[in-house]
Amino acid sequence: MRYISAADPPIIILHGNSDPLVPHSQGEQLYMALNKGCRDAVFISLPKARHGNWNGFLTDDSLREAATTRSTSAAGCGVSNPAPYTPTWKTIIDFPDRHMK
Repeated sequence: MRYISAADPPIIILHGNSDPLVPHSQGEQLYMALNKGCRDAVFISLPKARHGNWNGFLTDDSLREAATTRSTSAAGCGVSNPAPYTPTWKTIIDFPDRHMK
């Protein structure tokens, strides 16, 4: 988080709130540092997800229940408030398309 710079690429963070290995607050802190640095970032929080089940994060309705998304943009340092969201594989596929075209 200390090394965030204008050279950083856009980042998408998916973090389970029930992750026993990496505290959810660490994902939030990374997102907030990117926000403060006016970088392009998306933070998707999955309250019922644990650590590392990527396919489940994107396909299992029981893990995606009550998920939220928020984002920050380098353009004008814009920020979106947390909103209900259901992440899918399309979320992951569309992210680089949106930022690399």
